[in-house]
Amino acid sequence: MRRFFGHSLLLLMLLAAACTPGGWQDAALAEEPPALYPDYTDITIPRNIAPLNFNILTPADACVVVLSGAGADVVLKGPEVRIPEKKWRRLLDGATELRVRIFVRRAGQWVALPETRWTVAPEEIDRYVIYRLIEPGYSNYGDLVLRQRDLSSFREKDLYNNLLISARTELQCINCHSFQNYSTENFQFHAREAAGGTVVVTGERGKKVAFKTGDLISNAVYPSWHPSEPLIAYSVNKTAQTFFRSDRQKIEVYDSASDLILYDVERDRVSYIVHDSLAYETFPYWAADGKTLYYASSWLPDWGADASTDPTLLTDRIRYNIYAIDFDPATRAFGEPRLVFDAVTDSLSAVTPRPSPDGRFLLSGVGRFGSFHVWHESGDIYLTDLTTGQTRPMDEINSDKAESFKAWSSNSRWIVFTSRRDDGSYTRLYFTYLDADGRATKPFLLPQRDPEQNRRLFKSYNVPEFTVDELRWDTKRLEDIILSEPVQVQQTAE
Repeated sequence: MRRFFGHSLLLLMLLAAACTPGGWQDAALAEEPPALYPDYTDITIPRNIAPLNFNILTPADACVVVLSGAGADVVLKGPEVRIPEKKWRRLLDGATELRVRIFVRRAGQWVALPETRWTVAPEEIDRYVIYRLIEPGYSNYGDLVLRQRDLSSFREKDLYNNLLISARTELQCINCHSFQNYSTENFQFHAREAAGGTVVVTGERGKKVAFKTGDLISNAVYPSWHPSEPLIAYSVNKTAQTFFRSDRQKIEVYDSASDLILYDVERDRVSYIVHDSLAYETFPYWAADGKTLYYASSWLPDWGADASTDPTLLTDRIRYNIYAIDFDPATRAFGEPRLVFDAVTDSLSAVTPRPSPDGRFLLSGVGRFGSFHVWHESGDIYLTDLTTGQTRPMDEINSDKAESFKAWSSNSRWIVFTSRRDDGSYTRLYFTYLDADGRATKPFLLPQRDPEQNRRLFKSYNVPEFTVDELRWDTKRLEDIILSEPVQVQQTAE
C-alpha cells in the first residue's frame, strides 16, 4: 500500500507538470504590471480568507502563475487561476506574505511580469458575512434573498428567499437584517407587502411583529439590535422616491419625516428615543458597550424647511449630521443628543454611522446631499477618530463611484463595504484592513470560486453584516413565521 501511494503521488506530480507550459523558468523580466480581475495586486488579506482566484487580463498566448508562501510554492496554469483550497491553506500556514509571480508567453517568448505581494494580516476576519442580493430596480421586488457566505470557503447558505412567498401570492420585499452582537442566535429582518411584518428571532423562538401603533408615522424601518439587552433601536420613516429625466442619477430616495424608537423584544413595547418635528432622525446604531446610540439627523431649518414642508423639490438641500446619545442599560434612560460629525457645515450629508467595536473609530457614509447614497456617485466613506474628534474621507478605499453600506469585524480590524466601482451599476462587496492608527489598505473584492462570478451576477450586494457563527434557522421555519399572525406592539411613554 505504501509503495502504491508513493507511485500515485509521483504520477500526480508528473501530470500537474505536464499541464503547465514549459520554458517559463527562464523568462526575462518585463516592466508592465500584471492586469488581473479582480484586481488583487499588492493587497492585505486575512489568514482565514477563501482562495483568491483571479483571471489574468494581460494579453498572452500562455500564462503560468507561481504562488509562494511559507516554504511552499504552487504552480498553476492561467489565464484563469483557480487555487485548490488545500494548497491555499498550506501556502497561508505560518506565512506573513504571499508572493505572486506571473509569466506570460508572447510570440514564443516568455516574460516575467513584476511580482505582486499579498500581505497576510496578523488578525483574522470574522468567518461569515450576511447580505441581501437584489436586482437594482425601482418598482418591482423580483427575486430577493438574504444569504450568508462563509469567508473561509465558497460555501453559502440562505437565511430567507422572498420567492417562498412571492411565487404563491404576491410580490414580497425583504430587507434590513440585524444581528445581536455578531451572533446568529438573535436576529430580525422585515418582510413587506405580502404577509408583511418584522421577523424577530430569539434563540429557538420566533415571531412576526406589527409595529404601526399609536402615533408612530410608519412601521419600524432601519434597525440596530442592542449588543447585550433585548432591545432594538429603529427609525420610523415616511420614505418616498423621485425620478430625474436628465440627471445621471436617475432616482432619489428621501424621507419626509422620521423618528427614532426603542423596541422591547420581550414585552413588545415601543417608545420614542428622539421625536422632533423639526428634524429627520434615522439610521440608529449602537456602540459595542451598549451605552451610546449613534444616528443621523437633518435639522429642517438648515435647509429652509419646517414640519409642513414638502421636500420633493428640495431633495438636493437635505443634509444630515451624525449625533450620539448616551444610554443607561440599567434604567433604559437616554441622555441629550450631542453632535459627533458636523458634515452640513461643509455642504455634505453624513448618514449610516458605524462605530468600531473597540470604540476608537466611527465610519459614516457621506455624499453631497440626501440619506440614501447607494445611488449617489458622490457617496464615500469617512472615518472619525472618536478620541480626537477628527474626521477625514477614506481616500485610500473610496472610488469615483458610489460607496455606501459598511460594517466592522468584531475585532475592529476589518471593514466590509459595498461599492459600485466596477461598473457603476452593481454594488459588490469589498474588504479592507484597518491598522491601529486608522489607515486602511487597498480594498479587495469578495473572492469567488469562479473569478468572473461578479461580472456574471446581475444582482447587487446590499447591507453586509459580519457574524462569527453560522445560521441556525432554515428558510422553512422562517416561512412559517412570516405566514403567521403578527404580534401587535404597544406604544408607551417610557
